[in-house]
Amino acid sequence: MKRKTRLMSLMEVLQNGAVHRAEDLAKQLNVSVRTVYRDMDTLMASGVAIEGTRGRGYRAKAALTLPPIHVTQDELEALHLGLAAIATSMDADIQAAADSLAQKLDDALPETVESNVQSTHFAAYPFSGAAEGLLHLNTLRAAIKARQRLRIAVKHGASQDLRPLKITYWGRVWTLLSYSESQESFVKLQVDQIETVSTLPGLFVDEPGKGLADYVT
Repeated sequence: MKRKTRLMSLMEVLQNGAVHRAEDLAKQLNVSVRTVYRDMDTLMASGVAIEGTRGRGYRAKAALTLPPIHVTQDELEALHLGLAAIATSMDADIQAAADSLAQKLDDALPETVESNVQSTHFAAYPFSGAAEGLLHLNTLRAAIKARQRLRIAVKHGASQDLRPLKITYWGRVWTLLSYSESQESFVKLQVDQIETVSTLPGLFVDEPGKGLADYVT
């Protein structure tokens, strides 16, 4: 399993909010405990909202608020969208201003948030290319609302005919949950890995086993 794929798998597991021991994660991913420790260090260094220590286990943090403003999931996503876009700017002054803003936001976070987790700073490896997903987000959101069938090709992969169901954002990564008509199963695609998106004739309707309510994490 490639490291980036493994990191995404770890994030998927952690999203349920439970505490996971490194030993259990290592067994699930068929890697060593030392590898899990290194991967967790990478995720936390990238600003992914995870807390825990070696020997005690890891879990995803609860949603954050910026006093006196309560941040919704959509608002938090918009914040990261903006920062991710600016991170690709060639203007050094703009990059510096964005970094200064990120630091001010970090300083305003509740004291319960560990100071060494820079939640609004630009992601380090392996998610520094997340801004590439901005190109397709509007199209994907519109297709979800309209129930528009899509044909999506991912980088270094085959095209699939999909029923887009939901976009989620966590750990600096946007993920599209869909029902794949090509594979006849639910699939999750990392939005920044999408190469092309095209609409297919006809809309989709609710069918047993193919809707969002039928997806089991």
